Amino acid sequence: MQRPLPQGIEYLIEQFDTFAADRGESRRLPVVLLKRDPGAPGSVQESTARTVITGYRDRLYERDLDRTVDLVPHALLEDADATAPETPPGEIPGAEIDPHVALLDAFVDQLENSMPHDAGELRLPRFHTCRAVLEVSVGAGSAAGKRRRLRDELYTELLSRRPLLGTLARVAGATGGSFLVNIWLSLFQLLVVGLPRRLYGLWLSRRRSLRWVGSRRPKGANFLRMALTITRAGTSRHNHALIQRMLLMALLNDLSRAAKPSRLWIYRGRRRWPFVLLLPEVGEEGTPVRELLDTYADIVRTEPPAPLMVLGALTGGAPSYAQSVPADPRSVTGLADRVHALYTRRSASAVYLVPLSARDDDGPADRWLETNPKVEVRANGRGDYVRAVAAPVLVLALVAGGLIVLTHRTGMKPSCHQVSSGEIVGITDGSECHLGIAGRDDELLSLEAVAARQNEDAMRSGRPYRTVVFFAPLTAEPGDSTPVSIQSLRGALTAQNQVNSREGDVVQIRLLIANSGKYFAYGSQNAQGPDIAQEIVRRKDRDKIAAVVGITQSRPASFAAVAELSAASIPVIGNSVTGSKMVDERASAYYFQVSPSDDRIAEVMAEFASYSEQIGELTTAKDGNRTAVVVYDPEDEFFSSDLQTRFTRYYTGGKVVTVPYYEHRNGQIVSEVARDICAEVRATGGFIVYAGRSGEMPGLFDAIQGTADCRKADGKQVAVLSESTAAKYLQDPEDMLRKHSVLRPYYVMFNNSNGNESADSPYSEFTSRFRNVFKDGSVPEGNAAGAYDALRVASEVINSVYAQYKTAENSNAPFQPTDVYARLSNPGVQNFSGASGLLSLDSRHKYPPNKAVYVLESHLDKSVTTWMACGLLPDQPPGLNNPATWGRPGKTRPCP
Repeated sequence: MQRPLPQGIEYLIEQFDTFAADRGESRRLPVVLLKRDPGAPGSVQESTARTVITGYRDRLYERDLDRTVDLVPHALLEDADATAPETPPGEIPGAEIDPHVALLDAFVDQLENSMPHDAGELRLPRFHTCRAVLEVSVGAGSAAGKRRRLRDELYTELLSRRPLLGTLARVAGATGGSFLVNIWLSLFQLLVVGLPRRLYGLWLSRRRSLRWVGSRRPKGANFLRMALTITRAGTSRHNHALIQRMLLMALLNDLSRAAKPSRLWIYRGRRRWPFVLLLPEVGEEGTPVRELLDTYADIVRTEPPAPLMVLGALTGGAPSYAQSVPADPRSVTGLADRVHALYTRRSASAVYLVPLSARDDDGPADRWLETNPKVEVRANGRGDYVRAVAAPVLVLALVAGGLIVLTHRTGMKPSCHQVSSGEIVGITDGSECHLGIAGRDDELLSLEAVAARQNEDAMRSGRPYRTVVFFAPLTAEPGDSTPVSIQSLRGALTAQNQVNSREGDVVQIRLLIANSGKYFAYGSQNAQGPDIAQEIVRRKDRDKIAAVVGITQSRPASFAAVAELSAASIPVIGNSVTGSKMVDERASAYYFQVSPSDDRIAEVMAEFASYSEQIGELTTAKDGNRTAVVVYDPEDEFFSSDLQTRFTRYYTGGKVVTVPYYEHRNGQIVSEVARDICAEVRATGGFIVYAGRSGEMPGLFDAIQGTADCRKADGKQVAVLSESTAAKYLQDPEDMLRKHSVLRPYYVMFNNSNGNESADSPYSEFTSRFRNVFKDGSVPEGNAAGAYDALRVASEVINSVYAQYKTAENSNAPFQPTDVYARLSNPGVQNFSGASGLLSLDSRHKYPPNKAVYVLESHLDKSVTTWMACGLLPDQPPGLNNPATWGRPGKTRPCP
């Protein structure tokens, strides 16, 4: 590397080396862009971000006498690599190669040629298949004929990459000297050429791993049909962005498989490194390397992690999607520690801008590099062969032992599965198996007992019944706070009790409880364990399932679970779900929710934060200059980041300052986050907007309480406005307020859970019924009210369908979930009087328009004050149930 080096660079390089040697498991490595600002006026910096990146390449190989030995597969790309190589003399020029394709060709060529010794050959079948398509000319004719010609061309290209297949094809193409020999050769050709080519065509058409081509094409699209559009004369041949995305996705797919070969192969243990991509010059928008980075950053937002480590030097303007990592002036290792946290965070997916010190090194960095000249990778040994053989033997032994144990176990039935976190996921009616573990999930076990009792009553009633599944994350790991979904389950059980106790010809509700596990990890297809959504689908007919309610969280995994249920034509009604992506144009037609979206919530929060007297009294500036310190998770695009973006858009009370707080921290220190928050509050006299997940709130509040900066000189508390509040705080606000005396929390709720009841109010009916079912002192708060409404809406629609299908001869009318969906879509439910507001749902309204939203404050005496109530309210008489204003008399504001 060019000397003198930037000060402190050795600590950064040490982090890069650590993860270049061992990428870890199931981790998406972030993109790190280095940038070095100019030094003092008149000084000249010999070392720049570019020289650091180009110099880092020297650490990825070592010289052994006259040969170079690669340690980690890597590539170094510059804009010049986007120029297609010249055609060698004597060869016929092919089609002009697009610069974006040429850049990827250079990338692949360098990776293939830098594979470490004894780590095997790098095979990239999907990339080379897609790359070959670009060079194929299929001519004119029918679509089927074009597909066959494309298949044949791709198979010919495959033969050049598979020597054994090529040799067999050449043998089969020979001719014999007699009639019988030719017959045998023809049969041989059919077996080794015709049949494999046919099977290869089926693989191209049906293989699931090739259905992502283009990514934004219809799901499950046939590869050959799609590929025809990018052949030489294809309709999308000049769509350079699509082609680059397709090739890059193919390459990432191949790299993921290459990094994890079969456990029966010695290369499994020898490929612990990631593939490293070095970008010495990330220039302005539109340059080849920058466009490659833009495409990669877009892909990694939504696709599974790929074992690719990207290091670059920023020479142009910073991309809009890049997040800055602030330097830590208090410690020379502080910046490196933050970079380490980025690498260890399991879900890291963003592009990060890391500043290098403008000061030159005074010796330590140079000495460290001299004594640590290369990446220290794992040494290969004979033990790799032992491990390759031992793995299948161990697996067989474990399977055999598991089968023996399973045959003797009576405590857990197939519907419930214990997973690696210790949680039990699956489905139960409350008695067939248990999702809770005694001493750890006692609250869930008590709710299972309520479900078992109410389900037995429903089945013994002699009246027709249908099953509704409450599906949500109901367990957590030891030490975590109680999942909010537990309260929602209480609300669903309360609704079951209300529906089944009604007089008349009412369809009884049997309630199944389905636990997806923490983070909805097992709610949909995953690599770690059972797929609970598919288990619901498999029980659809046996259990007469009519609908699913709950969900309760906006996550990619819950979105995927809803898609699986929708594919089986099962309608889903969510509660406490607010993420915009859950209900946007990509959402399933079978999905509805009784809660508002983040856009509605953010607008209400911004209005209250900008103009409420309560926030004003606790900030330096009461009007027009209140700084909102927004705490959010930049990687939580389905909820936290979405809420932060929309709040910032609506907030007019002053400036917005953001502080990241990651749900999957794995290295982020909560006390440091608390110090950053309090420092901003102290500097601006502002207040906190908590836009994170409710489960992460208690740890942060504890850290804020212990931070001196949040103790104001004037003795005032720090106002906190939150959308998602921890379940234990809602159940025991007195304990929360005593433990966190520096804070004054205000929170958003979807029902007016202030304890005040009035005659004929849907909310009062809900609270009365809730306290009748649960006599343990649980508070009937907004999450419970939402689930109560979701199940009652499902029951309302089920009864409408039942009335349509039943006859005098058949009171147990047969109908399917599709009938429930059709009724919910049209005419739907209109002005349904719910505990959380007046609800209207149909094909045009996937979530209630003008949904009731409240801002509440709890007090030490357990009373609750309602500071804001806007939308279609459930607890007011006609004419007052859609207020136009909020605030105290004499100082009101229009409701958003």
